Amino acid sequence: MRPERLIVALGIGAALAPTPMSTPMSTTVHGAGQEPRAAGRQTAVARPWPPTRLPDGQPDVQGMWGAVSGGSTSLTNPVSGGEDFERRVKGVEVRVPSRIIDPPDGQLPYQPWAAARQKQQASDYDRPTKPEHIDPQHRCLVSGVPRLYTIVPAFKIIQPPGSIVFIWDEYHAYRVVPLDGRPHVGPNLKLWMGDGRGHWEGNTLVIDTTNVRGARLSYTGDFHTDNAHIVERLTFVDADHMTYEATVDDPAVFTRPWTMRVAERRRPDDEMWETACYDGNMPPDTWLLTPAADRR
Repeated sequence: MRPERLIVALGIGAALAPTPMSTPMSTTVHGAGQEPRAAGRQTAVARPWPPTRLPDGQPDVQGMWGAVSGGSTSLTNPVSGGEDFERRVKGVEVRVPSRIIDPPDGQLPYQPWAAARQKQQASDYDRPTKPEHIDPQHRCLVSGVPRLYTIVPAFKIIQPPGSIVFIWDEYHAYRVVPLDGRPHVGPNLKLWMGDGRGHWEGNTLVIDTTNVRGARLSYTGDFHTDNAHIVERLTFVDADHMTYEATVDDPAVFTRPWTMRVAERRRPDDEMWETACYDGNMPPDTWLLTPAADRR
């Protein structure tokens, strides 16, 4: 065969031969007539994040975590501390999406007496004249569940066999949640962090929390009583993102149960620090709004 014909034959053969990528894409990954991009999206949505498992079977989610948009100024308008300061100083209202996802209107379903109390506590916070008017979080008191999952400082998760532990540097708070199915403690025993009992549903940690003490939920006076029953769901979307939801049922205060949601993310560069606090440790915005004669 002449050299020029050999070259042409080799060129035609190369053009007709399948590329290395075409065979696996068409025979292994995709079915006939299926778009590769669409198939990739379907696979990504359908397949849950596969976490590493610990010896006791728990998904390994240990490390530092914290709210993406932290702050407990309000549940229905959870502005950050800086935004709240600007609002109070400049008188410009700032609105952000409510943390309340149920009811759909984003409002807490207070009974009339409880709504009046919340309004009064919000007014006292703006113009405190007594120590009890100051939000307990600024008096170094433990904020409890679910409030601690909304604030800015990160929390640490560790997972000893058969339990999961949450540690905050703020207020030196911690909670140990057993996963072995043991019953709750007696109903007359009230705890600052409540009595949590957990179990895993796939990548979601479900915590049933009872035996709580009555607590504030925000600077603006939202609250629950000792009668509250809280069901928390921590869904680990992937290695770096988690969604925290808490459903609060307190028939003494609310007309129906309600649910809040907070987006959390892993904070690999954070670490636990010592946090100091003193009784009456008022936030800067409250200090500025306190009459000068009352400042100490």
